[in-house]
Amino acid sequence: GSDLIMGGSAGAAASSSSSASSFAAAAGGAASANSSNELTNPAAATNSSSSVLGYKLLEELSKSWTEHRITMVMVRDIFMYMDRTYVPLHKRRPVYDLGLWLFRRVVWERRMDDLSGCDEYDYCAATNGNDYRNDYDYGNSHDDAKGNLKSPPELQFQQMQQQAGEPQMMQSQMTQTLGNVTSSLLLQVIHQDRLDRLEDAPQRMTLLRCMIGMLIELEASGNGSFNDSMMANNGTGRDNYGSRRNFNASSGTTNTIPVYQRDFEEAFLGETQDFYRMESASRLSHAGGLSGNNNDVNDIDGENNLALNFNSSSSGKPPAKYSAMEYVQRAKIRLDQERDRATTLALPEPTRTALLRIVETELIERHAKTLVDMEGSGFASILKVVASSPVGAGKGGGESGVVIDHNRVADLAAMYDLFSRVPSSVNHLRDALSERIRLDGRALVRDQETNSAPPSAFVKGVLAMRERFDAVVTDAMRGEKKAQKRMREAFEDFLNADARAANCLAVYVDELLRIGLKGADERKVEMELDRVIVIFRYLSDKDVFEAYYKNHLAKRLLGNKSGSEEAERAMVSLLKAECGYQFTSKLEGMFNDMRISKETAEKYRAYKKKEANSPSPPLIDLRDAENGGKPVDVEVSVLTTGYWPSQNVAPCTLPPPVKAAMDRFQKYYLTTYTGRKLSWQTSTGSAEIRATFPPIKGSSKVRRHDLSVTTYQMCILVLFNNRDVLTLAQIRNETNIPEDELRRHLVSLCTPKHRILRKGSKGKGISNDDDTFTYNAEYTSKMTRVKVPMVSMRDATLTSSAEGTASAAGAASSSAAASASRSGLVDGSATVPVQVEEDRRHLLEAAIVRIMKARKTLNHNDLVAEVTRQLSGRFVPPPQFVKKRVESLIEREYLERDESDRRVYKYMA
Repeated sequence: GSDLIMGGSAGAAASSSSSASSFAAAAGGAASANSSNELTNPAAATNSSSSVLGYKLLEELSKSWTEHRITMVMVRDIFMYMDRTYVPLHKRRPVYDLGLWLFRRVVWERRMDDLSGCDEYDYCAATNGNDYRNDYDYGNSHDDAKGNLKSPPELQFQQMQQQAGEPQMMQSQMTQTLGNVTSSLLLQVIHQDRLDRLEDAPQRMTLLRCMIGMLIELEASGNGSFNDSMMANNGTGRDNYGSRRNFNASSGTTNTIPVYQRDFEEAFLGETQDFYRMESASRLSHAGGLSGNNNDVNDIDGENNLALNFNSSSSGKPPAKYSAMEYVQRAKIRLDQERDRATTLALPEPTRTALLRIVETELIERHAKTLVDMEGSGFASILKVVASSPVGAGKGGGESGVVIDHNRVADLAAMYDLFSRVPSSVNHLRDALSERIRLDGRALVRDQETNSAPPSAFVKGVLAMRERFDAVVTDAMRGEKKAQKRMREAFEDFLNADARAANCLAVYVDELLRIGLKGADERKVEMELDRVIVIFRYLSDKDVFEAYYKNHLAKRLLGNKSGSEEAERAMVSLLKAECGYQFTSKLEGMFNDMRISKETAEKYRAYKKKEANSPSPPLIDLRDAENGGKPVDVEVSVLTTGYWPSQNVAPCTLPPPVKAAMDRFQKYYLTTYTGRKLSWQTSTGSAEIRATFPPIKGSSKVRRHDLSVTTYQMCILVLFNNRDVLTLAQIRNETNIPEDELRRHLVSLCTPKHRILRKGSKGKGISNDDDTFTYNAEYTSKMTRVKVPMVSMRDATLTSSAEGTASAAGAASSSAAASASRSGLVDGSATVPVQVEEDRRHLLEAAIVRIMKARKTLNHNDLVAEVTRQLSGRFVPPPQFVKKRVESLIEREYLERDESDRRVYKYMA
C-alpha cells in the first residue's frame, strides 16, 4: 500500500515539474514576442512585457492546477478502498489530500532559484514579484483590519524561517517561492482592476477566481496530523521530489501554515487598507497630514500614472479635492465595487467580511468627523441650509406652510446611509443634529429675552424647526430611534431653560383659538392642535402652561372671544389624553360654569320681565338717576371659585347705576340658590357705553358712539361726565383700581387711534401722580360701534418706565414687572408665577406624604426618585426643592429621621 501511494505521488510530482518547465517556456515566448517594443519604447516595453509574462505565469499555473486536480480525482477513484481502510488505520493522508499536499510542496512552495536560467526566473528576479508597486507606493508594511502591522509575504516567510530555527539569509538569498511571486501577481491584477486599468478584465478576474480557489483548497491539505516521515528531507538539501525546502518536513511546520491566509489573504487585506487610506486621504486631507512631512502625495487616477501635488496655498490650507457629497457618492461606488469583486472572486465569507470592514473603516470611519464638519458641503452645513428654509407657501411646503428642501434632505439621507455601515460613525451625525437644534433654539430664546419678537413668533419658529428636523430624522435618518431621542433631548434643552416657553406656547394657543382657527374645517383644526401638542410634550413645566392657558381661556370664555367652541373642547381633550383627568378637570369645570351661567341669565331675564309686568312693580332705585332713570342691564357669569384663575383683586368702585343692577341680581341669585356666596370680580368684566360728543365744526349734529370697553375703563370714563380734567391720583382715589391696571387702562384710552382722553405729559407713558388726563371732545371715528383695544401689560410698564431718568427707569420697570408677575400672569415672562410655586409646594408635600404613608420607611434618594416620577407629568422638582419640603414635613411632624441613618425617613402616623 505504501508503494502504491508513493507511486501515485511521484506521478503527480513529475507532472508538476513538467508544468514548471512549461512556465519558463511560456514566459520565454512572451519575452520574444515583445522584444521589438523594447527597441522603440523601453519603458513601455518593460511594463507591457512584465504584464504579459505575469499573466502567462498565472495561466500556466491555473492550467497545471486544473490538470492536477483531474488527475488526482482519477487516482482517488482507483484507490477508493485503500482510502477507506488502510489510510485511517496507519494515519496516512487520503490520496486526494496527498496530491494537494504534494502540489503545495513541489509547485507552490518551490524556490525561485530552482528555476534560475529561465526567462521566468529572470522576470521574477527583476520585479521581485511586486510589479504593481511601481504604480502605487505602499511602503514596507501593511495594517490589518485591527490596525496591526502586517509584513509583505516574503518578509513573513523569512520570519517563519526564524521561528523554525533556520539560519538567517541575506535579502538577495531570502526564500522566494513561486507562491510568493504568484500572490504578488494576484495583488497586481486586483490593484489594476481598482484603478480601472485592467485589460481583458472578465477573463483575468476569472483566472484570479481559479487561483484563489486553488489556494483555499491547498489550505485544506494541511489540516490534520499525518505520518509524513517517508517524504522527509534526505540530507541533500532537497526533499524526495527534487525541491529544495527551508522547513523540516518531519516537524510538520509546513503542514500547519495556512497557505491561503499566509500567501494571499493577509497581503490582500493589507494592500486594500493602504490603497483606500491613500485614496481617501488624497481626496479630503492635505499633503502634510498624510506622512508627517511636506512630501507630495502620489496617486493613480485615469489611464496614466498621475502625480497629484498638494502644494500649500497662500492660506496654508489647500482645498479638498472632493466636496463631502462627492466623496459620499464615490465611497458608495467603491463599496459596491469591492462587494462585487469579492463575489466575482468567490472570496470566503471571513475574507469578504474583513475586506468590507477595512474599506468601511478607511473610507467612512476615519473621515466621519471631517465629512460632518466640512465647510459648505458637510452634514452640518447642509443641515443648516435645511433649517434656515423660509416659512411660507412654496415648493416643498406642506399644509403648515413650512418649506422643506427635499433635495438637501436627500443629500443628508445619502450621507446617513453611508455612515450607517459603521454604526459608531452615526454618532457624529446625531451630534451635529443636536447641536443645530440647540443653536437655532437658543437664537429664538434670545429674541424673546430682548423683546425683539412677540411670544407667538417664538412658538411659530419652534414649530417650523420641529417640522424641518422631523423631516430630517424621518426621511434622512430613516426614523432612527436614537436620532429621535437626540432630537427630543435637544428641543427639551432650550425649551426648558426657564418658564418662558410654556408662557409663549399658551399665548400662541390663545391667538390660535381666538382668530387662527376661526372658520377652519375639522381637519385643519386637528392638524394645528396636534402640532401644538408636539411642543407641549417637550415642556417640563406643564403646570406653568396650565396656569397661563387657564388664564387665557377664562378671558376667551368671559369675553366671548373664542373662535370655535369645538376647537376649545378639542384642545382640552388633547391635554387630557396627554396629562390625565386631573390636569383638565378645572378646564372642563370652566366650560360647565359657562353653560350654567347662560341658563341662569335666561332665568334672570324671565324673572325681570315677570317683575315688570306684575301689578305691583318694584320701587325705582334712585341710583339709576345718573343713567337717565333707566336701570342698567347686566349679564353675570357665575363661576366656581376653584375652577377659575384666582385674581385676589379687591373690587373697584363702580358707578351707582351699575352697583344698583348688581345688587338686584345678587338678591335674586341668593334667593334662588340658598347657601351660596357671591364675590364680584370687577377686573374681568366688560361694558357697553354710549358716548355723546359735541358736533364738529360746520355741523349741528351731535356725534354718538357705542364704546366697547372693560369695566375698569368704564369706571374711568364715567368720571369725566362731571369733570373735563383729572389727575392720575384723583382717578386712582375715586376708582380704587390697582396701580398697574390703572396705568394700563389709561394708556389704552390715550392711544393715537382711540384717543378718547388726552394725556398732559409728553411721550407714551405716564410720568407721575400729577399727570393730567383731559376729555377729548374732538374724538372722531368712522365707526359707530368702537372697540377700544387694551395694550399689553409689558408695553404699559415699559412705556411708563421710559419717562423717568435712566436709573429710575430701570427700577420702575423691574418693580412694575415684578408686581405684574405676582399679581397676575404676564405674557412673555420667564419666571414661574407665585401661585404656581405655591401649588407646587402643596403638590410636592402631598406626594411625599402619600409615598411615605405607603412605604413607611424610605431613604432620601429613593424618595426623590419616586416623587420625581409621580410629578413629572406636571413639573420636574429639583432635588433641593424636594429636600426643603421634606424638612418642612419633619418640622410639622409628618416624617422623622431614622436614628441610625439620617438619610432614612420614617412616616409618623
